[in-house]
Order: sequence, then C-alpha cells, then structure tokens
Amino acid sequence: MNSNINGRQYGVERTGRGEPLLLLHGFTGTSGTFDEVLSYVSGSYDIVKVDLPGHGDTGPLGTISMERFCRDLHELLDRLEIEQVHLLGYSLGGRAALSFAMLYPHKVKSVLLESASPGLASTEEQLARQAKDKALADMLLREGLHTFVDYWEQIPLFHTQESLPEERKQQIRSERLSQQKQGLAESLSGMGTGHQPSWWEQLTTLTVPVWLITGVEDEKFQNINKQMSELLPQVHWEEVEGAGHAVHLEKPRIFAKIVDSFMLK
Repeated sequence: MNSNINGRQYGVERTGRGEPLLLLHGFTGTSGTFDEVLSYVSGSYDIVKVDLPGHGDTGPLGTISMERFCRDLHELLDRLEIEQVHLLGYSLGGRAALSFAMLYPHKVKSVLLESASPGLASTEEQLARQAKDKALADMLLREGLHTFVDYWEQIPLFHTQESLPEERKQQIRSERLSQQKQGLAESLSGMGTGHQPSWWEQLTTLTVPVWLITGVEDEKFQNINKQMSELLPQVHWEEVEGAGHAVHLEKPRIFAKIVDSFMLK
C-alpha cells in the first residue's frame, strides 16, 4: 500500500501479528530485501516494511533529510496506531533506525542495527563524504542506472557477495536495477552518511536496548561497531562468521535466528 505522509507517498507493507517490527533496507535496496530472512523466522511479528525515500515503491520525493524522514516515520507509526516499535535497519536503513531512536526514543522498544554507523564524527569527514556522494549522484544522473550498478557491485564493501549463488546475485542485481536514478541521487544528497547528523557523542545517552550485527569479513564496520559497543549503555553485538556487509543476504538463516533472539529477549 501507499501512505501519504506529510504530502509524500511512501511504499509501505504491513503483515502478520505480534510485536511490531519495522524494517528499513539499505541503499539501492527495497523493503523486499528481508523477505528470505522473514521466511525463516520462527516467531510471529507485526511486520512493517517501508521503502526509503528514493527507493522502491516510494521512489523520488525530492531531497529528503534524515531528520525529515524520521518525522515522516513518526507520523506513519501514529497513523498505524503503533505506540512503540522494534526497529531493524541495514546500512542506510540502520543509520535511519538509529537516527529515529535518537530523535524519538519514546517510540522505540529496541533497535537491531546491521552493518550500520552513527554517521561521521568530524566536519572534515562529513564534507569529504558529501563530495564523494555528490560525485556518485552526478555519475548516476549522467551515465545512468546500469553503469552505476556495474560500479556499485564492484566496490570492496560487497566483495564477499561474489561467492553467493548466481541466482541470488541476479536477484540482488535486479533489485538494484529496479530503482530510478533520480531517486538514488536524491537519497545520496539527502540521507547520505555525510549529510546526516553525527550521533557519536550522543550514543552514551541512548537508553533503549541496541543489538549490533556485523559480518566478520567486513573489517570497516567491525571497527565501527566495536567503537559503538563501547559507548552504548545497553548493547549486544553479534559477529557473524563467513559474512561481509550484507549479513541478511549472505547468511539469511543465521540472521533469522538473531532476529528471533532479538525479538524474544
């Protein structure tokens, strides 16, 4: 279904019964990215899936900041009559989930962050990342989606996905190619890591339980999450062997067990 939130149409899907669990996908993904994981979970949950700005059935909305998206998400939960929710976010979706928890902790029961970060700590890092994301957005608009996806699939962050079955790799590629170049460019410009607030200094104030998931082969996010685990007051960290950045795609059955443990904690 589509939900009009503050004049913007979001792609939203709600299924199941039980504790509410809201899923937020990563950059170039859609809400369907977690479907295989959900087929393996043993618990019964009230699942809410949202396509992020610029992605999937939401598509281009203009340049939406992280804060504005979180306000829209708050409005969506009120409209769905969900007083408090468990959040699960991957990468971009993990940054959005953490941002929502920081801004609206009263709406959050707990947070499960897969390969996520609190943003960048310094202004210099933020400006450098903004320049990098602008170059990627320009590439998208200039050279088109296929060229961008060819480039994106080869970045070191996703090297472990090369060992996935060919059918699975084609599914991931098809999801990426289903996007609109304008939407992805807007996502980089509005919700990119360099544009969002940095939450590093506020992590010690977050009182809701946070679970971290990283793949052992993802050295960059292993290091980031190690630092996060030392700052968060209520934290549990799962390190998954044989996985890289996208644990839910590379080890879906293990990821499903973690989701069940998270929800039943």
